[in-house]
Amino acid sequence: MKPENKLRIAKNSLSVFRIGYITDLFLCSVGYINIAAEVGKVFFLLWAISLIFSEYIAELKIKKICYFGWIVLFLISNIVTVLLQGYNDGIWESTLMLIHIPVIFFIFYGLHSDCDSEEHTKTIMFELYVICNIFMYLSLVLNVISIFSLYIVGKSVTYSFGYLVVYENRFTGVYFNPNLMAFSSFCSAVCCHILLQKKFVLQTTGKALPKAKTITAYASLVLNLAVIFLTDSNAAALIIICYIFTFICYRVFGGKEINTAFFVKRVLFLACALAVLSVGVFVSRTLFQTGATHTMNDPSSAENTFYDSDDELNEITFEHQNQNLDSGRIKLFKQGINIFKNHPILGVGKGNVQSYGNRYNNNKMKYSDLHNGYLTILVCSGAVGFLLFAGFAVCLAYRMIKDLFSIKPVIKDDAFPCIVSFIASYCVYAFFEKALVYEVSFMVTIFWLFLGYACAFMRSYEGNNYCVYAFSSRFSKKSSDEKDDDNT
Repeated sequence: MKPENKLRIAKNSLSVFRIGYITDLFLCSVGYINIAAEVGKVFFLLWAISLIFSEYIAELKIKKICYFGWIVLFLISNIVTVLLQGYNDGIWESTLMLIHIPVIFFIFYGLHSDCDSEEHTKTIMFELYVICNIFMYLSLVLNVISIFSLYIVGKSVTYSFGYLVVYENRFTGVYFNPNLMAFSSFCSAVCCHILLQKKFVLQTTGKALPKAKTITAYASLVLNLAVIFLTDSNAAALIIICYIFTFICYRVFGGKEINTAFFVKRVLFLACALAVLSVGVFVSRTLFQTGATHTMNDPSSAENTFYDSDDELNEITFEHQNQNLDSGRIKLFKQGINIFKNHPILGVGKGNVQSYGNRYNNNKMKYSDLHNGYLTILVCSGAVGFLLFAGFAVCLAYRMIKDLFSIKPVIKDDAFPCIVSFIASYCVYAFFEKALVYEVSFMVTIFWLFLGYACAFMRSYEGNNYCVYAFSSRFSKKSSDEKDDDNT
């Protein structure tokens, strides 16, 4: 095949776009590399606009997206909000969101619309396999470099976009924010877990995962968890607990016949498991932090101290300097509610959060984001947009849970339980981070990508019973017997 033909195929390939864009967004959180990645983001957004028009609008593929009615109306409500707000300082950011929302809704979540044949489904599954490999190796390399930087440099390195290695007594490595490092490492750990699912790998590649790659997956998984603990991110610790707990719930109830006695026993077991898991995660974090402090050459020496943003000399202990558990999120919640009270119907748009926040909170709105994905939707798109988004979420969640726990035979070695566990834990995580919709970032896009993969699995499990509805949570067609009765 000629090079120009290959280039044309790649240009029109949604799969190539998703792999390239999600990798670029991942690199946007890495120091120095992010400068080139930010430039690449502009290129990918322009590419995305052409793909949306050529693949989803011109060919009406949008109608194949599950519950497309909810998300189209949500998009329209956001357009109306921006138009009503008129020209202001935040219009450019709000307009950028109007570009990115169709990207995550159609190209990422809507990827399951391409699963109209077994061959196309295998292509999507192989795409997931490739992405998991990319993040496994990429995160492994970056985390190793970060660990070496910690032990060699041992102090905060000022950078135009933030602080590398250590930031306010928290490990940040080559990333410019410890929370981004923690979340990226968590996503990489999930990718490693997916690659360790034997059935998924066998069906995708036709052979078992090589021994060398299996060892790499386990090593990357352990290193990712260690890095997360050193960042001292409470939200990351919570998402780990939620992920493991959801996966255990599936193992306990998935594909089993449930009676009252069975249900009561398993619920009690799950309650105990959650308690043990929570204690285990936080104890492990403390042990990792203490161990890392004492394995430094000389924790009290100048080489292993750092200057924080206030230029005060501190010893590295990998614990929050800010001992406030909510890290200011309660204050942000109250400020967000004040904005909503004044614009309850259609909201203010993403670009106006800080300006309107200062207007209604005595100029005390410090951040342009509320660090709560659900509150951000409520404030930015108002009650109308929030209810539309909630309608979409409830319909899809009901369908996903029903599929996960009713599919037989049990799919414990497939990627679907891992993906659903990620989605469930992310939905809890979104209460504490700037996630879900209004952010052109890896954090938001990876959620919609995994949501798209979940729907691809659901479509393959449901087979001929799969049907797209604009609003309804029904998803089963009439049986052949019912059709025969109708015909008679």
